[in-house]
Amino acid sequence: MRRPAEIGWALPLLTGLSMLVTGMMESMKGFLPDFFFDQYQFDAKTSGLIFAFSSAGLLGANVLAGRVTAWWGWQRAFRIHQVIFAAGMALLALLSASSAAAWCGLFLLIGYANGIVGMVCNVALPLASPERAGQLLGRLHFMMGCGFIVGPLALEWFVSGKSPAQTAVTWPLIWLAFAIFGVLLAVAGSRPAWPSEGHKPKQDKPAARTNCEAPVEPSMSRSSILPFVCFLVLYFCYVGAEVGLTVWYRPLLLQQYGLEPAFATLLYTIAFAGFTVLRLGVSRSVRRWGYSGTLIRCVTVAILCLVWASLVPGLLGAFGYAAFLMAIAMIFPTMTALAVQYWDELAASRMGLFFAGGFAGGACSTWLIGAMQHSFSFGHAFMVVTSLFLVFTAAMFAVLRIQSIDGRVA
Repeated sequence: MRRPAEIGWALPLLTGLSMLVTGMMESMKGFLPDFFFDQYQFDAKTSGLIFAFSSAGLLGANVLAGRVTAWWGWQRAFRIHQVIFAAGMALLALLSASSAAAWCGLFLLIGYANGIVGMVCNVALPLASPERAGQLLGRLHFMMGCGFIVGPLALEWFVSGKSPAQTAVTWPLIWLAFAIFGVLLAVAGSRPAWPSEGHKPKQDKPAARTNCEAPVEPSMSRSSILPFVCFLVLYFCYVGAEVGLTVWYRPLLLQQYGLEPAFATLLYTIAFAGFTVLRLGVSRSVRRWGYSGTLIRCVTVAILCLVWASLVPGLLGAFGYAAFLMAIAMIFPTMTALAVQYWDELAASRMGLFFAGGFAGGACSTWLIGAMQHSFSFGHAFMVVTSLFLVFTAAMFAVLRIQSIDGRVA
């Protein structure tokens, strides 16, 4: 196990910059429904389907992540998929996709590349320094939150309020900029020292085992089925709630509450500014309250915010969703640090499946919210977020009641 001092600064910086670009990319989705409507006359249901294909790419990437990293290793997987991401963004810029099918295909490709890169960042970094897993993940997702702050402000400057002809020219330049970011990160990926994949080296001749020595079991045992299912439900429901709100929060402010685009972007940015700053508190919160205490406190506040958003009318209700985003800030890094430490040697393969489950939740929620908004209203559509988070809460308490959890992460 590597000591914290040996990790250096290059790997945290590289993974942090990658998550910064990912945050900017994801924040872009909040501006695309207006572009789809003005440029291509896509409705909310079609827009939700396009975003669902992005999440489907993330899902597929994380199903394959264990094999990809075992085949190529952390460094090559990171670099290759940054190039794939850059190629997908360049195709968006050069082809100016005009059909929903083309958008779905390219978003599927870009989502796949982002999925592998995100999984590598979220697992390789804590494996490089397990003693600081919570702190490193908090900083990593702080950088992603910075992307959610910078992205909307930049897009508001370049895109919002422009005519359809101007946005038709501006968007390809934005996608080309993302392609350049991907190439630069792929080149920079050769610089830092990456951790091994976490597998113990094979011995030429295995020594005889005593009765007290048990090999690490690579396959699923009966005792691990319940934790596996609970963690899978955790990621499906949590990521579904977070991604659904992230994509559709700005359109909600524009269409349901009739806010000016600049004010809607400002509120979106404020929500993610709080989300980002609070992510820095993960390490301190875990030291003070432990994994379970941190998760329980965040979930309690988040549910109160959802009640506020559901019951309070008008603009104050919209602020309730912003408060919800801030309340859940520490959940994902805390939950991921808990899962990485619990699954230990199996973390690389298990986390790929858990992240896949999370992005399956994201794909379902983005499509469902778009479909329900198209058929009913945003009020009904955002019941998806509430329902997913309530199921997440139930699954979280099921995980925390598994007795072996405390022993493994103590």
